[in-house]
Amino acid sequence: MPASASPKVDSGWLRPSGRNLFAAIAIAFAAFFLPQEIPLEWYPLNDPGTDINYLEITCAADVPGEVHIDYDVPAYGHRPIDSIHWPVSSTTQPFTYTFPLPDAPITEMRIAPPLGGALTIRQMRITNRRGQEIRRFTRDIFRPQHEIAGLLPLTDGWKIVAAANASAPYARIELFSAIVPVGMNHRNLLRCLLSTGYLAGMLTILLLAVLFVFYRPLTWRDGAAHISFMIALALCFACVGNRGLIRNSLGYARYVPPVPATGLKLELDVAASFRTPAQLFWDTGQGMNEANSARAAYEPHDDLQTLRFALPSGPIQSLRLDPGDSFGKWTVRGIRLVDQGQRTRLILPLASLHPMREIDRLEVEQDRLRLVTPANARDPITNFKPDAIEAINRTLAASPAP
Repeated sequence: MPASASPKVDSGWLRPSGRNLFAAIAIAFAAFFLPQEIPLEWYPLNDPGTDINYLEITCAADVPGEVHIDYDVPAYGHRPIDSIHWPVSSTTQPFTYTFPLPDAPITEMRIAPPLGGALTIRQMRITNRRGQEIRRFTRDIFRPQHEIAGLLPLTDGWKIVAAANASAPYARIELFSAIVPVGMNHRNLLRCLLSTGYLAGMLTILLLAVLFVFYRPLTWRDGAAHISFMIALALCFACVGNRGLIRNSLGYARYVPPVPATGLKLELDVAASFRTPAQLFWDTGQGMNEANSARAAYEPHDDLQTLRFALPSGPIQSLRLDPGDSFGKWTVRGIRLVDQGQRTRLILPLASLHPMREIDRLEVEQDRLRLVTPANARDPITNFKPDAIEAINRTLAASPAP
């Protein structure tokens, strides 16, 4: 061969033949089902939008250690990678931690306090990037599951206490419905396309570099055939490199959440000294009476708890709330509407309540509303302001009727 001739090695895997392509697809198909514990994402979304979910928790620990929050996704159960954990030091000052959640349906959550100590939680909720609350976790939906000595109410939250000799304490969080991010499937599809396309491009460049070291095409058609074959190889093995991401996205897309019961509830986070039940009355056009009301009993302590009242499905003309039938003090930390899946549908301002009768004091101080009834109180009454009623009716109209 003359010294000036180009090298030509057109044999083996470099040859653009159907047999070689079939062999490459077969190898890639088999490799696609190899386990990939941590899914690789070669090209993340630059702008995932505002609907991705975050977990926000304000807490403090009385001993140094680690706090763990684990979550389960459908079909995969509890995996070590599906967890959030961070170190904490001993302090009485609560700090707020915010963690991104995966674009996956979450069907179960649990939280583990530091070993040998207690975790004080002031607030725990799910939000999106716009700061809108998706779900709020309250003390009464935490279930002591393993090596938990107690779930204790506090004035501004609650405390999860690990057993003295615990090695793996945790409490389960009752979700009532799966946490499914809005637009999850669309974002996961974009991740798969961008990540696979990016890796395929990188592999194509590498394969072409190797090809042209050993082989110089004689014609443009010959070159196009070899380049096309290299692109096909790169696509096959780019899918292998993204197999965890693709498999997870397909599994999440197949999840169909159960349809929860219809209807909305009014929730209030309160610390109260009342012992008689609180009662909510509504007027849907027939006036206010016992038939158009709901009661919620207080727990036997003065610390933070959550009162829940089922609301009617129709539009409400007026709404009245009786905190108790005696002298007492009431501190409200939050007022919201939730559905039967415990998802937050509306957050009402604390100033939504207006004193009507036997109320000595009702005022909003920073993030709480304080109410005091007179010593001779027998039937203290508050009602909701017209703008709050209007917001409640819009939310009722947007929710399916029971």
